[in-house]
Amino acid sequence: MKRIILILMVGGIFLTDTQAQEIEIGGFYGYTFGSTIRTYYGDYKTSDGPNFGGHVGFGIAPNSFVELTYNRFSTDIKYYYNNISEPVPLNTDYFQIGGVQQVPVGTGNILPYGAVSLGTSVFTVKNSYGELNSGSKWMLSATLAAGLKFHLGEILGLRLQARMGLPMYFNGLYLGTGGAGASLRVPMIQFDFSAGVFLRLGGTP
Repeated sequence: MKRIILILMVGGIFLTDTQAQEIEIGGFYGYTFGSTIRTYYGDYKTSDGPNFGGHVGFGIAPNSFVELTYNRFSTDIKYYYNNISEPVPLNTDYFQIGGVQQVPVGTGNILPYGAVSLGTSVFTVKNSYGELNSGSKWMLSATLAAGLKFHLGEILGLRLQARMGLPMYFNGLYLGTGGAGASLRVPMIQFDFSAGVFLRLGGTP
């Protein structure tokens, strides 16, 4: 009997904490600027284009969140083969986990924030052209972001964001007299702006 009461008490505490935790669920749509991809075989250009995705954030402290984010950017890569440029469709998918820190202003309905995340990016070439083969390549990636949240009520909000994506190559480990380490290379930097809506679930209004 005592064990049952103890289990119910622990379960009640857990449910109370879960219900009190603030959760944000939202989607966004934006615009990504074209960039240069630097490879061992030369530099290639990507075109501007739309991006879209969504996020789920879990409050861990007042104005602090752990956030899961997905973002897709569809574009064309200008690939040169036999001195001819052919636009080849390219998709970029970001899967990220990171932290968001808000800064309350005034009544707290307007919240500037900063975010940093780490995860992976998938680059998918749809069609083969010349020496460029179709297929997908996975990379380690990080993002840095800043923006504004506007609370329109207890549940609904708007979110504006500027983001920088940093996919990275892992070039291997090295050993030397000065110690050991790892080498990473950033072949491109992607900048995007987005706007979206989100729902606030749980937490204190």
